[in-house]
Amino acid sequence: VCEAVQTHGLGTLPFITLACGGLQLAMGVARGGGITEYVPESVIAGFTTGIGVMILAGQLPKALDLTVPAGLNTVEVVQAVASGIGGTNPAALALALGVVGTMHAAPKIHPKIPSALVAVGGATAASQLLGLSATPIGALPSGLSAFTLCMPALPAAEALPSLCGTILLIYAMTSAETLLSCTALDRLRPTSYKHNPDQELIGQGVANMTAAAFAGMPVTAVIARSSLNIKLKAHSRLPSLVQSAFVFGSLALYSDVISAVPLSALAGVLISSGAGMLQPAELKTSLAEDKYNLGPPPLEADTRLHAFTPALEGTRSQR
Repeated sequence: VCEAVQTHGLGTLPFITLACGGLQLAMGVARGGGITEYVPESVIAGFTTGIGVMILAGQLPKALDLTVPAGLNTVEVVQAVASGIGGTNPAALALALGVVGTMHAAPKIHPKIPSALVAVGGATAASQLLGLSATPIGALPSGLSAFTLCMPALPAAEALPSLCGTILLIYAMTSAETLLSCTALDRLRPTSYKHNPDQELIGQGVANMTAAAFAGMPVTAVIARSSLNIKLKAHSRLPSLVQSAFVFGSLALYSDVISAVPLSALAGVLISSGAGMLQPAELKTSLAEDKYNLGPPPLEADTRLHAFTPALEGTRSQR
């Protein structure tokens, strides 16, 4: 998306978002989402593991309160963290470890304890009361004025050919990310429920078309939040509705409170979630079924690390 903005200009972003949403809506209505049924099990396993590794690596700088250059891939992030490990902020590390510990201990005390909320709330309170130096989220847009309607404008005719290629690429990447995430989540959740890929595309298409009206960028499913829901034993659509209301309310009413949350606390939540996505047993299963299945999961995970690192930037920025 950043490359698209640099190439075509920020003014084209609402149109790109609208077009991607329209294509996804059309694909879902045409029942084209079932293509994921033909994706091999080993690819899904590699996808899940790759995302988990990306989340873990991407949150290391925030957990240690280190500054790394933007745009690095996963391997480069790890290298940057290793070279700057001496600058670790002990307070930030303590908060991150505290959140991870709470995330794992709270469900054992009582399964209905909202461990993520308790962990982040406790870390924020500790940071404020003890005067810890951990870096907070910082200033956020505030009030209803942050939501400004901006209807997409049709680009110039001469720009449409190259713009169409960009739109198709973003559409393909966001749709594939969503459908593979859903398939991976079906494997993670201990229920008989299976997602409807056509419904997912329709929902994401409508969401993107709506986002375009507010000058938003194309969105995709973020497996980190969904895997956290699974970890917390969520089995309905309620968490999605609550999260949406919370994000809206945070910007409209409570941005000052949210801005005080330490980044390392959010990193701790994602580290706990990402670790739960690593499934070494998948490799053992593939090997037991067919020795030639030894290759795909690591290969797919490595491909994910390099091909989809930019897609995780949004994940890094919020968690």
